[in-house]
Amino acid sequence: MYEVKLDAFNGPLDLLLHLIQKYEIDIYDIPMKSLTEQYMQYIHAMKQLEINGASEYLVMASELLMIKSKMLLPQQEIDDEIVEDPREELVGRLIEYQNYKQYTELLNDMKKERELYFTKHPTDLSHLEKDATWDANQTIDLTELIVAYQRVRNRVAINAPKSVEITKESFTIQQATEKVSLQLQKQSSFNFFSLFTFHEPIEQVVTHFLAILEMSKSGLINIEQSKSFDDINIIRGVNFNIG
Repeated sequence: MYEVKLDAFNGPLDLLLHLIQKYEIDIYDIPMKSLTEQYMQYIHAMKQLEINGASEYLVMASELLMIKSKMLLPQQEIDDEIVEDPREELVGRLIEYQNYKQYTELLNDMKKERELYFTKHPTDLSHLEKDATWDANQTIDLTELIVAYQRVRNRVAINAPKSVEITKESFTIQQATEKVSLQLQKQSSFNFFSLFTFHEPIEQVVTHFLAILEMSKSGLINIEQSKSFDDINIIRGVNFNIG
């Protein structure tokens, strides 16, 4: 005698799959007699507890009884062909349902795992934007700035001592940026060449050059030149804040 417990099933196929797994029934060789008995016990339990069973459960019960009846009939060969197994269609539906159920469980696990992550929405930084007023006639090409850098580099090389002393470089881009910013705090613009005494190491010239490029890219400074090969001026950019 089997004990029947009422669980929440998603239709008759879900109930059948539950019974097959519970009693370790081979889904490809279903003993229709025992499976039908188990299924009918569930239907009777619903009636005894006065639960209104869905019509689909009753339809499945009739299908099981019909398959069970066909299984009791003697199997005969017709024109050397074996009559189709009456369980075949039911087995196909159960396997298909089982696959869908496994995929559903997999997707639910993926959903739960994804819920452990927090996605930050894009931050609106429009209030930090400033209206930039760029004068195309006053800005210079990067080539001109490189030419100016080369002029400074050549002058430093000429004034450099002949003896070579190897020291650890300690002048950083941050220091060069602070130097330029301090100069702009005092005056709105200054000459590019005024940054140098032409006695500093080549490394400091390179560091100043890189700092100016970064500040120009960030809108902290503008670089202007009246005409080709003229002196270069550094002026406050739209993002430069006067302390």
